[in-house]
Amino acid sequence: MSTMSVRSLTKSFGRTEILRGIDLDVAAGEFVALVGPSGCGKSTLLRLIAGLEGASGGRIEIGGRDVTRLPPKGRDVAMVFQNYALYPHLTVGANMGFSLKLRGTPKRKIDAMVREAAAVLGLDALLERYPGQLSGGQRQRVATGRAIVRNPALFLFDEPLSNLDAKLRVEMRTQIKALHQRLQVTTIYVTHDQIEAMTMADRVVVMRAGRIEQQGAPLELYDRPANAFVAGFLGSPSMNFLEGRIEGGAVALADGTRLPAPGGAAEGRRVLWGMRPEDIEIGGEGMPAQVEVVEPTGPDTQLAVRIGGQAATVLLRRRAVLHPGEQIRLSPAAERIHLFDAETGSRL
Repeated sequence: MSTMSVRSLTKSFGRTEILRGIDLDVAAGEFVALVGPSGCGKSTLLRLIAGLEGASGGRIEIGGRDVTRLPPKGRDVAMVFQNYALYPHLTVGANMGFSLKLRGTPKRKIDAMVREAAAVLGLDALLERYPGQLSGGQRQRVATGRAIVRNPALFLFDEPLSNLDAKLRVEMRTQIKALHQRLQVTTIYVTHDQIEAMTMADRVVVMRAGRIEQQGAPLELYDRPANAFVAGFLGSPSMNFLEGRIEGGAVALADGTRLPAPGGAAEGRRVLWGMRPEDIEIGGEGMPAQVEVVEPTGPDTQLAVRIGGQAATVLLRRRAVLHPGEQIRLSPAAERIHLFDAETGSRL
């Protein structure tokens, strides 16, 4: 197991800044997920760590060794790509052992290492097949196996599950997490899917526009987001934001609807009142709302509603019979209310 750290890392293409001074430390054996919207720089950061792109500035260390100017083969990393990058003319076994063959590893040792990795990933019966004969999930496992046999200091995953259907993605993320728990190899995992990040990683790093917005344990970020961007990015459905002003210890919306608010915000301040959909219930003397859309999902019921003329989502952890146009009352969990500055988005 090795540590990884980057300091003041920058990357520009011409005048376009992609990374704007990234500082990140990854502990030995840690699983870190990089998340953020398209174009935020997460895949570029991964490619810089791998050596597939050159940094414009800053420093990259793996295992305490400066690798900033080293080529990929000098960094002792293994990368699993979105498209798996398998050689179609080679068998599964040959694909998995290809990097070892390039190193001059004896064939007998290659075969032993490939079979060991295949056993871990359940690929024993597929070693003589070709990539064209495999399903998407099997190809993903072969690409992961190719990384395992190298016994690298660092695993790098670049959105490896994005080409799989929803059911298979769930299965594969469970397998990857179980694999990490078994091997304990330091892992950096890029994904656009915040559910993947939340369920798999020890630590989540949220990026935007080439910078790190917040990093921490998944539930820490979910419960205490540093700003409205992080709050809205993590969670599905995403957090509700209703804009209003602090008046008499409550948040007053434009139509006069008053929402409960924690103390501390200055009178008259424009704020975003944040509440996760699952932290709102129907009933009581709470906020008046109008149902617009009802989406039963089996065990849950998701509602699109209007509160004070603003759109919001409610997620009921039960079945509920409601109809579009119906007037209801909503009671938010007072201890789960979030307040953000309407101008900067910063947490209050």
